[in-house]
Amino acid sequence: MPEPAAWWKRRPVTAETLIFWAFMGAFAGMPTGTSPPTACGLAAVGIWLLSGKVLREIPGLARRKWVRPVLLLVLLPWIGLVYSPDPGGLGLDYAGKTYYWLFCFALAGCCPQTGRRRWLINAFLLGLAVNAVFGALQLIGVLAPIETVYSGLGRGYSTLAAYLVVGILILSFDYRQAVHIKWRMGLALLMAFYFFHLVILQGRTGYLTFLVLSPLIVRNLFHRARGWKIAVVCLLLAGSMFLSPVVRQRVSDSIATLRYHLSVRPDKAWGRVYSPHQDRFFMWHSAVRIFREHPLLGVGTGGYQTRVHQLSPPGTPLFAHPHNDFLYMAASYGLVGVLAFVWFFAGLIRAAWRCRDTAVGYFVFSVALVVLVSGLFNAQMLDAGMAFLLAVATGMQAWLRAEEPSPALGHTRRQQA
Repeated sequence: MPEPAAWWKRRPVTAETLIFWAFMGAFAGMPTGTSPPTACGLAAVGIWLLSGKVLREIPGLARRKWVRPVLLLVLLPWIGLVYSPDPGGLGLDYAGKTYYWLFCFALAGCCPQTGRRRWLINAFLLGLAVNAVFGALQLIGVLAPIETVYSGLGRGYSTLAAYLVVGILILSFDYRQAVHIKWRMGLALLMAFYFFHLVILQGRTGYLTFLVLSPLIVRNLFHRARGWKIAVVCLLLAGSMFLSPVVRQRVSDSIATLRYHLSVRPDKAWGRVYSPHQDRFFMWHSAVRIFREHPLLGVGTGGYQTRVHQLSPPGTPLFAHPHNDFLYMAASYGLVGVLAFVWFFAGLIRAAWRCRDTAVGYFVFSVALVVLVSGLFNAQMLDAGMAFLLAVATGMQAWLRAEEPSPALGHTRRQQA
């Protein structure tokens, strides 16, 4: 005991170290719900503020190009409160969610050594694996599912499904980098386990996101394969999803919805009039209508619900947002919001693409794509879990310049040299 105690005392415990370990807990806790990562993230932000690091890092952050669109995304919800028809309700709620961007800046200033940067990603993958074990135990009846969903330790399935797609993308990147067959077999098994958890969830958006991004996954697994072979494997993956009765049921629900649109009168189909069979189409159609009425600045933060209620017949349910990130920005902030949205994601993807051969770069790239694709059917930028993931991935951009190509798994540093 004296020797380990003396070793611990010799280790420098800095604010940056504490922030890093707080984010380690946040990344590991993301798949289990919103409370664990938020608590760890707030602890990291608290250390960042109280230690004075924020004052030392603000000048450097202000010079970064990627910070400008982030600041615009922070300011728009607060500016939108000025002309919102619901400033004290949903408006203030949505504006308050901008505190998630503090996690972005706190993590950006905590630039650990190259090897440790991968620890955060590994913590996220470990959290997904542990949570998937609990999901499997719920499926076989050992544990009771939460709200009839095999989501493991957390609640719901939408955010978790997006996390799993990010995890599969990262593991496919590791598979491409791996050298030894044992590493590849282990990574393939873990990918299959994530895929299994994805198809026992009820998230249709997760299924679609996986299918849209499956060419990237297959390209990593078979990086020398031709385009037609990649297409065949993608079709096989799509077919294998139907082995799950959960997927078959959810797809059947979607087919029933499409049949409704094809059979109903044209003036009522595709969201022109609310129906339980077409709630998403109704929300999207309403967002487009609001954007046409207020093309420059939109209806303000949280104003979508109030405006849709005013435009709809009595008895129409209330909808807080259009379940689409792009349409949410268009309806809430008009062309200004659309430009801010495009500016932010274009910069994020461009920066990550340049460093796609590194673990951090590919992680940021994967998160951006998953948020964009899944955000076509859900308001991911308003979801607490996805907002946290997007914020920390954005902060990791600050590490990309100093990032080195990831060493092949199974190689030692001496072998790499």
